[in-house]
Amino acid sequence: MAFPTDTFTSADLAVMIPEIWGSKINDFFKCQLVMADFFVDRSDELVGGGDVLHTPNLTQMSANTKTNGAAVTLNSPTETSQDLTVSTWSEVSFAIEDREAAQVKQSYNLQERYAKNAGYTLGRTLEAAIAALFSGFSTSVGSSATAIADSNIRAAIATLETNCVPREELAFFMHPNVFWNQVQALDKFSLAINSPVNDPTAKYPAAFLYGIPVFTSNLVPVVAGGYNNMLIAKDAIHWASLSLPVMTYGKGMIGAYNVRVQSSYIPDFLSTLTTADLCFGVVENRDNAGVIIKTIV
Repeated sequence: MAFPTDTFTSADLAVMIPEIWGSKINDFFKCQLVMADFFVDRSDELVGGGDVLHTPNLTQMSANTKTNGAAVTLNSPTETSQDLTVSTWSEVSFAIEDREAAQVKQSYNLQERYAKNAGYTLGRTLEAAIAALFSGFSTSVGSSATAIADSNIRAAIATLETNCVPREELAFFMHPNVFWNQVQALDKFSLAINSPVNDPTAKYPAAFLYGIPVFTSNLVPVVAGGYNNMLIAKDAIHWASLSLPVMTYGKGMIGAYNVRVQSSYIPDFLSTLTTADLCFGVVENRDNAGVIIKTIV
């Protein structure tokens, strides 16, 4: 006897087949924040108030020949300052009304997840402001029309050593495309025979070039069709953020980089409003402590 063909189908039973909202949420991928942690944070100096930080620049004095019986020659350079203005105020806010809060699956902890994401977005905003300063440095090597070469890397190091910048304070900041598609294409840095700590087919390459650490970020600016990567010292860029007060007692916190997150219940709208904010400033502090390494995109 042949098996009957008119069996139940999923369409027949659709009203009895549940659709399940799973326990997982696909949150967006977050890039590692590397710049604010590397460069000089001056936030502590603003705890007592203020919106501009002045950093005096000391000029090197000159040595003069002393002649017997003659007066010494005085140095009297006119000094300047680097001014860090802290006035950029950014916020990320969202509100969830009571009905929707009751309807959303409770295991998702949606309020907490959104709050963390808002804080990350502000940290990323600070990171982008720091990266935007890269293109303002006056010294560069390489070309936006060609891939990076070993000679470009050595020229950047030589430039900063000529400027007496301490080598232990240096780091490379490169776009991921440059590090993976250009630097790792150079045998000197990728082949195990040349660099014993590396084996490109077996493990993640050590992120050091000539002993100097390498950070990758997709915020490295694109200018004139090329990446403006950097070899740069910590003191080349300063940043600061204000210590904003938490006004919603018991429902607020201060996170990394002084990001403030607060939640308030608003009875008029039967809604919980959450706001993350950050007031910050960035400045190029030492122009001779950074070299742009231009590469093709």
